[in-house]
Amino acid sequence: MTATPMRFQQGDTLSIRDEQGQMALWSVVERKRRGYLLRPQSGGDARTWSDDEIDTVYGARRLTHHPCNAEGLPKAVAEALEKTWEFWPEDVRREAERRETYVRMVDAIRGEHPTLMGAYAAAAETVFEAHHGQWEQEDAAFAARISSEQRRKGSGDTRRPKALSRPNPYTVRAWYGVWSRHGRDIRLLIPHYHRRGARQSRYAREDGDRPDTYKLMRQAVEAWYLGMPRRRKNYAYRRYVDLCREQNVPAVSDRTFRVFIRENYTERQEYERRFGRRAAWLKFGIFERRTPPERPLEEVEVDHCLIDLVVVHPQSGRALGRPWLTALIDRATRMIVGAHLSFEAPSYASLQRALGHAIWKKDLSGIEGIDHDWPCHGVPEWLICYGKEFRSQSLQTAARMLDIGIVNLPVKMPWLKGAIERVFQTIGVQVFSHEEGTTLSRTMDLYDPVARAKLSLEEVRGRILKWIVDDYHHSVHDTLRCTPYERWRELTTLYPVRPVPDFDHIVRLTGETFFRRISNIGIQYEGLLYADREKLEPLLARRGGLEKDWEIRYDPYDLGEIWLLDDERGEWQMIPCVDQSVSRGVSKYQHKIHRAIAKRSLPRNAPVTVADLEAARGLAAQTAGELQDRKSKVRAKTRAARYETDGRYFTPIEGQNQLPLTTSEAWTAEVPPPAEEQAPEPLPPIADLDADIEALVAQWSEPKR
Repeated sequence: MTATPMRFQQGDTLSIRDEQGQMALWSVVERKRRGYLLRPQSGGDARTWSDDEIDTVYGARRLTHHPCNAEGLPKAVAEALEKTWEFWPEDVRREAERRETYVRMVDAIRGEHPTLMGAYAAAAETVFEAHHGQWEQEDAAFAARISSEQRRKGSGDTRRPKALSRPNPYTVRAWYGVWSRHGRDIRLLIPHYHRRGARQSRYAREDGDRPDTYKLMRQAVEAWYLGMPRRRKNYAYRRYVDLCREQNVPAVSDRTFRVFIRENYTERQEYERRFGRRAAWLKFGIFERRTPPERPLEEVEVDHCLIDLVVVHPQSGRALGRPWLTALIDRATRMIVGAHLSFEAPSYASLQRALGHAIWKKDLSGIEGIDHDWPCHGVPEWLICYGKEFRSQSLQTAARMLDIGIVNLPVKMPWLKGAIERVFQTIGVQVFSHEEGTTLSRTMDLYDPVARAKLSLEEVRGRILKWIVDDYHHSVHDTLRCTPYERWRELTTLYPVRPVPDFDHIVRLTGETFFRRISNIGIQYEGLLYADREKLEPLLARRGGLEKDWEIRYDPYDLGEIWLLDDERGEWQMIPCVDQSVSRGVSKYQHKIHRAIAKRSLPRNAPVTVADLEAARGLAAQTAGELQDRKSKVRAKTRAARYETDGRYFTPIEGQNQLPLTTSEAWTAEVPPPAEEQAPEPLPPIADLDADIEALVAQWSEPKR
């Protein structure tokens, strides 16, 4: 296909960039048949460029046309052409437009006059008489607007409009000569106001440590203007004048001092000096939006959130506090793949339950009021998270065994996991803000969420579940342009998810990790003994078995058994606890409190027996129940509610065994009451142990120091 020829004038400059990105300037010599003869300005022989070649580089956006000879341009003209029209201030552009009116009038009437000077004089007279009234009004309006802006900023200077006068014919000739010789670009008529003034420093600059006015200006600015608390520029200027007087150095004016600040310090530098590098980066940095993943479960965000709702005890109706919600969301589909709700503070225990709920199939068949299914399950490829529990050895071990990559985000950057943060915000607005007991945008003077709370933990769990399954998953997402449920079905058809072999793998591979040696009596952990002669004797008899630290995992919500890794056979061996009465159905958090209570009732350095743990377990369960039944502080009730956390999953999952009994139920079922003829052993009064259990629960609810 024949290219359409382009018109260039002799002496024009073409800037052509090759495929490697190198730029070369070519001067137009003359028009040839079906092309142009171009000469490189860097030196060399001229060659003919065909119309097809020019059209190719022009279509590829590698050709720029300059309607002038760029070789011999004056410095001021070249500087004007390098900058865009919008770069120049409004008053400078308006002056250039007026000059263009004069030169175009010269073009229009130059044939009517025998000499060019006559055309220049006539153009100056005609244009000035026709437009000076309108231009004066424009200058007055511009000066009034600038003065108003300066007063609003606190400056008292008033700008006056410049008086207009008829230009000299020789001035019009200078404008017309530059404009006509270098391509008739309006930027050639830009007045060079910016080049006025002295180009050299007014005051001498001293070498080394000898003071000069510029060093003292910088010292005053950094010491008394850029620091905190923030001070005004006139205060820094007065201190600068004092420094100059002490050092016998000439001082500049206040206006020059302000110009020095404006030209040597950017706004970001000022902000950084006052508030720190991170604050300046957050305020002035540019953050790009990343492309979402292509595969489901390729990137999964996980985080904890203290929900904005106070829950109550199901029997007593007294407020217990605000539980924690742990959730996992898939970035590719925006599906919430798993969750966990309890009074357990953010820890690996709550993370383990949420992760197990996410990777296994959910069973919603026995839950009333749910209209849709929850199809999410499978092992994620990457886990995007931040927190102490996400850096734990237990999660690192579980990630290696499940082939999950862990991405630990830097601190105080919630936008790096914006999907889960947005979900927490949406839940707070759409689920909790309309319920009694909400803490969103409330003040204690008008609304007391503790006194108005009505929902129990199970009722809150049901509302969150219905919102996730029936509302959020089936609402059109702005980013996806479809519902998360539809995107999940679409992507899982193209990219099937990676399953877990069986449910036991979830408990074993995501359990909490510790390392112990096998002794002659078994494995000891937190005062509990785990033994199975048939399984431990072969392991202990192996070469190096006595001195080896074996990898062991356990369920943080049930210390009744542990799993020991047989690294030679590649199998997990289940080792039961010898004392099931104080371990089965007991969480790690509960067991630590039982041991602490037992130690307080014994002499110093006395061993804790199983009977002591049984008595402490009953006392802790009784005290926790009484704290929630009677009138006490909400913080104490929250701790007691955490003690009674049973570790159940957010929803039933397929293949799950019967839920463990709560602490009070387990104690009633396993420890029979004493016979009538036996006198019960005296126990410390409950009133004296209320403070103990409260302090112990507080100790374990706070992060370790």
